[in-house]
Amino acid sequence: MTDEECVNPKLERGAVDERRVRDAMLVAPKTLPAESTVADLRRAFANPHVVTALLVDGTRFVGAVEREAVASAQAPDEAPAQQLAGPDVGTITPDEPMTAAMALLDERGERRLVVLDPDGRTLRGLLCLTSDRSGFCGAPAGDAT
Repeated sequence: MTDEECVNPKLERGAVDERRVRDAMLVAPKTLPAESTVADLRRAFANPHVVTALLVDGTRFVGAVEREAVASAQAPDEAPAQQLAGPDVGTITPDEPMTAAMALLDERGERRLVVLDPDGRTLRGLLCLTSDRSGFCGAPAGDAT
């Protein structure tokens, strides 16, 4: 298993034609408070399965920080995590068809899309394409959130 391999149930990419983003997204992704520091990011990324850190203020999405941004940063531990947030975060709404999500991921060459309510601010989840791009990591069985 690679460090970024999906540990949750996997939804095969070919099985999503009739589904919506809400059917494949992680509904309770790991988040950090908006006021987190670079030290907090480094602790989060100590878990090899965490690839993207989502910064939130309550339920409001503030930014996303990729593992590589922290690894390459010379920022001190006490620096605000938000300074490492990417300026162009891929987002999608829960009701979009999975075919649109796949096209957006392929077009952007990315593996993650932040799922926001239509208001463009409220975090609903995270859509995660597996490292081999063959499917999506789903919520663990029994996850009620």
